Amino acid sequence: MKSYEETVGVSEESPPITKPRHRDAPYIKPVTGLVLQPLAQFCHCELVVSEAGAAMVLYTKTLPEGIHWAEYDVDLSLLTFVTWSGSIMELGMKVHAPFRKYLKQSEEIMMVQLSEDKKDLVVAYPADLVIRDVGI
Repeated sequence: MKSYEETVGVSEESPPITKPRHRDAPYIKPVTGLVLQPLAQFCHCELVVSEAGAAMVLYTKTLPEGIHWAEYDVDLSLLTFVTWSGSIMELGMKVHAPFRKYLKQSEEIMMVQLSEDKKDLVVAYPADLVIRDVGI
């Protein structure tokens, strides 16, 4: 029976296997991609969902980064936001049972910042909503 080296033709005369170039660069931990403080700890916030599946998050402070998309995990009842740089921010509270079946119908969620006194609209923009439903 042939050894592995004989089968693939590896010998001491074979050229050494080199690492790809991108592996020669030292690993630098990126500044982006952080786990941010949950929104409910950062400021006062509310999740609003209509029976038609329209969803909105109302909050009162300027976020550290803009939200690129949101992910709703049906099994864990968690809403998580992903920023443009890849940082993660959870809502910080479970999605309440009455909202769950309607939130599963949504394709986007409106991010709405209100003033501290909650009387004026500061900014509002839509973010795509990704639904994760494994069915555990």
